[in-house]
Amino acid sequence: ITESNVHGVLYADRLDPLLGSRMSAAIVPSWHGTHACRSNTAYRALLSRFSEHLLHGWTHLSAQPLRPLSLLTGSADELRGLDELAILHRVARGQDEFRELMGREAEGFLPPAWQLPIRASRLSRLKFVLRFGRLEPCGAQGTPQALATFSWDWGRLGWLGYAGECLGHLQRCGRQAVPCVAIHPVDVRRGFFERAVRLIETLVHSGHRPVSAAELVCLQEAGA
Repeated sequence: ITESNVHGVLYADRLDPLLGSRMSAAIVPSWHGTHACRSNTAYRALLSRFSEHLLHGWTHLSAQPLRPLSLLTGSADELRGLDELAILHRVARGQDEFRELMGREAEGFLPPAWQLPIRASRLSRLKFVLRFGRLEPCGAQGTPQALATFSWDWGRLGWLGYAGECLGHLQRCGRQAVPCVAIHPVDVRRGFFERAVRLIETLVHSGHRPVSAAELVCLQEAGA
């Protein structure tokens, strides 16, 4: 079991009482160019505990590691700095390998490092894109849903996690934004996982009910 899988089990065990299976797993089908998890039965068992599986890039590794943003994020901004054709190619490769891993294509896309410098409508094989601050349908129809995104992993500078949490609270002010909590493996080591759990407890106890991104898109389309 890889380090990230151990953290994934921790997430599921701690959050199951609050969320049940209403959690989304962001999958990188060729993490840094490897397929180490494909034959890992523990990894597949972990994925079964999530109600939704999102495509999270192809390799999650920037092709231009010396760019300022790449240096800050540890080369996690896979799609930033590429032209549209290169972006579509990498997303398509990711979708192909996602299908090999899961037996179906992903409906939703969560861009690596939240960076997708093209319109969601260009991604023809996906139904929605989960950006930082909004959930965008990929079709011509549909209105983006505002999100208040709480994310503690902002790259090499761990203290930026506190700023990321503040951004989530600011996004909730003055608009109809749905809270979205994003947890990364590094959050455990940096001490942010417990803050995420407490935030989710507060949201659930205040009346929020957990939904997947795909369910939120359907509710938005239905006008609920």
